This record gives sequence, structure tokens and C-alpha cells, in this order.
Amino acid sequence: MMKRVSFLVLILSMLFASSALAYNVQLQPFKDEENDYSREPIYSLSALGIINGYEDRTYRPNNDLSREAFIKLLVMASQLETKSVGKVPAGVTKERWSAPFISVAYEHKWIDSLLDKNGSFNPSQTITRQEVAMLVGKALLDSEKEEVRQQWLAADWKKERDVRAFKDQSAIDVDMQPYVYYAANRGIMEGDKTGFKPKESLIRKQAAAVIYRLIDMRVSEETVDFTGFYAISSYGAINQMNKLSDVIFGWSHLEYSGDGVATLKTSSNTSKTVNVIPSGSAEAITAADTAQLTKELMVFYDNSKLKDFLKDTIAQTVFIKSLLSTLNDPAYSFTGVSIDFEGLMKEESAADYVAFLQDLKKQLGSYTLSVAVPPIYYYKGYDLEEIGKVADTVILMAHDFTDSQLPSAPLPLVNDTVVTALQSIPKEKLLLGISKQANQWITSNGVTSPPVIPAVADVEKRLAMPNVLRTWTMPYFLTKAEFADERGSHVLYYEDAQSIAKKIWLAKFYELKGVSLWQMGNYTAADWEVIGKHSSK
Repeated sequence: MMKRVSFLVLILSMLFASSALAYNVQLQPFKDEENDYSREPIYSLSALGIINGYEDRTYRPNNDLSREAFIKLLVMASQLETKSVGKVPAGVTKERWSAPFISVAYEHKWIDSLLDKNGSFNPSQTITRQEVAMLVGKALLDSEKEEVRQQWLAADWKKERDVRAFKDQSAIDVDMQPYVYYAANRGIMEGDKTGFKPKESLIRKQAAAVIYRLIDMRVSEETVDFTGFYAISSYGAINQMNKLSDVIFGWSHLEYSGDGVATLKTSSNTSKTVNVIPSGSAEAITAADTAQLTKELMVFYDNSKLKDFLKDTIAQTVFIKSLLSTLNDPAYSFTGVSIDFEGLMKEESAADYVAFLQDLKKQLGSYTLSVAVPPIYYYKGYDLEEIGKVADTVILMAHDFTDSQLPSAPLPLVNDTVVTALQSIPKEKLLLGISKQANQWITSNGVTSPPVIPAVADVEKRLAMPNVLRTWTMPYFLTKAEFADERGSHVLYYEDAQSIAKKIWLAKFYELKGVSLWQMGNYTAADWEVIGKHSSK
């Protein structure tokens, strides 16, 4: 969790020196973005990979949308499987780009009302408002209990129709009306004083708003489990444990000397105060017990010797024995261990790391095992599939992408990291890791220095000062601050309450096991308010 920025800058500058677009996600604004109701929906769906722009980096928000294009959006938003093409209606070949999405919609009977008298479907036809509302209404009703669905179709939709009293309600196709009114009832699509305008075409930015509203409605109804890392300077957050389901104490580290010599260190003879058991630890343990949390002990290691340790079975045996001794200490009543071994760049280390975790898991008995993993863009020594099999929980450190052009955790890259992890790890085991931090670049005399991570307290003070231009940036979904002083001009990206809320939103979209918070002491009162709002506790 404690990335060394200069080391990352060196690595990433070598791997991704060309540009921020070296990552295969949308990391620059659309050239034709519009600052209206559609801006957040468009960039949110773009971050999720549900919508795409064009090769010239335009979105063309006011262009009409085809039936097949909207069906793709709806199926992806519903997270339905599209790997294979099943049955398709007449008028659609299985080779057509949209066939996987149309097949899903066809099998769910969403598009029955869109077939002509010959049972044929015209996928390229411009979609209308009533067709969109009908598709959304059917998708929503599919997620309801059978009795709710039947009651709506039998009688309740007529009550909604009479209450809405659209001036043009007679223009809505009869067989679509129950579903159109269900979409209206759920607040996804509504008319105005002139009516519903059922035959009017839907443009791209309106479609984005509809799909985003559909996702946001589902996500807003859910809560999430939070795991807090109580480490470094977290005492100020000790009273926030009631918002968590789990706590991980960052109180230990691996010490490896080589040649079979290794141990779990929980104290230090130097001035180093991180990754050791602090004075007053009993108060933190009591707070966790009062909040009825599970309590794991984090073991941290970030050293070039790690690859050697993973080949030193004698040292591993000694280390595990030392670890178990601490876990069994009744003074702490730990319920498990969290392994945070960082820096495995080479794929050749992957099998050794898995073997170590497998051996550790066997000896842990009833203790739980969580494992922190980095994005595998540049760390190849983490076999996500095998780690997912052995660990009870996998903590995805979806941050520290920082290079000369990127802040730590732009939402599109966070999403891409989650999608990659979900290809190997069940969602029920995956925690989305959020790192509370800021990234700052200083330019003086035309030269921009490598990024630094300023203290959160200093960032909060700076943001409260005059002459600081503060904006909510897309597509990063981070707060950006710009200012100047005697050192030069500054650009700063900050993980504040608004951006944290957006990452929680993403975790809930994918129905992940939860969210982890590194480290608790950095989170502000505003952050904790957001966490409390979404917490399952």
C-alpha cells in the first residue's frame, strides 16, 4: 500500500513513456463534450466501457441512436452475458456486430414489440422514446418478483397512465404502454407538460442519461462492506470503526536476511514507526471489538529481496512460525492475516508467490487470509487466478498509476483494473482498494518535476486558500486544483469525498465484496460522511 513514488515514476516512464493513451481506455475528454445534464452520464458510462466515442475523440452527443446501439447499452448496463450468440430474430445475422446483444434481448423477450408483422427486426433503425422506455421497462420488470410483475401488467400500469395523463398518451403503442409507464414510474423516463413524445427519436446524450439513471437507481439502493486499514497515523479515525465491517492493522512487516533467516517484525529498534505495533494498540483493538469487526494483521514487504524469499523455503517456514505466534497472542485476538508483498515485476515470480500463499493458507487453520494485489499492467508476478483460489479475500490496489501525466487513480483505469481482476477472481472475494491521497506536479522555468504526494492536511489547507482554481475533472472523476506560488505553477489531483463516492459507486455496480480504505488516518470528516452513507453497518 505504501508505493514509493520515485520508483513508480521510473518504472512507468519506461513502460508508458509515449502518452497517457498508452492505456487502452478513454483518458482524455471528448472534443465535443457539452457541459449539461449529460456530462456525468457520458463519462461515467465511458469509464465503465459501456459507451465509446469515435476515433477522432468526439462523442457526437446530438446524433440519433440506432436500435441496436441502445440495446447494446442496455445489455451491458444489465451485466448480462454476451460471449456467445444465441437465437436472433429475422433481419439479424449472427455475424453482425450487435448480434450478441440483440440475442440476449431477444431471449429475454425485450424486443418482441419491435418486430414487424413478419417477425423481422430492423437493428439500424433510429430508436424512439417509446421504444427506449419499453425496453427499459421490460428490463426493470425482469428484475422484480413475479407477483410484482404480474400485478403491474394486470392493473397497476393503468393507474400510472391515469395519474400521468400525458396529452399524447394515445400515440403510445398499445402493446408498449405497460412497460413505458413502468419506466416512468421508476423515474427513468418522464414526459413534460407537452406529453411523452413517444415517436420522437432519441439522441446519443439522452440515451447515456437514461442508461446512467438506470444504473444509478440500482446502485443507490445498495450498501457495501468497508475494510479499513488502521496503519501509520490512524488514531484520529479510531471512532470511525463503527462504519466498517473489517479492519486490517498495519502493524507488522517481513524481515528477511537471506539464507533461511526471516521473521515477522512488530517492533523496531530504529526511529521507524510504520508497520509496527504502536503504543496504545489495546485501545484500537478494543474499538474494533466493540464494533464487532474481524481483525486481520497486515504483513508488509516491499524489497528487491522478495523474489529470493519466495524461493527460500526454509526462511518461509521460519517466518510462518513467527507469524502464527503473533496471531495466537490473545492480547490481539486477530482473526486473520493480510499479506501485502509488493514489487513483483517479473512473471517468473508468480508461481513462487502462489506456492508460498498456498503453504501459508494450509497452516493458518481457521484464520482468514487476504492478499493485496497491484494492477497487473506492469506487475507480472501476481497470478490473479491462483491467488483468487487460495485467498479468502483479494484486495485490489487500483491506484498508483502515477506517471508524468496521470494522477493515482483515474476512474477509467480503476474500472479497467477491476474488469481485468474479475476475469480471474470471483466478485464475492474482491475488494476495491481506494488510496486516499493527492498527486502534485510543479512546473518552474518550463520544467515539470516528478509527481509528489503531499500530506492530506496540507492539501485541505491549500484548497481553502484564495486563488486556487478547483474543478471536477472528467474523465478522471477527481478534483483538480491549480495555483501558483514562489515555487512555480502547481497542478494537483485529489481523492476527495466526491471521487471516493464515485469509486464506491463503481464497486457497487460490479457487486464486489466491498471496498478497502488505505489508510484510515488520511480520510477526512467529509470522506467518513460518504462512507457512512454507503456502509452496510
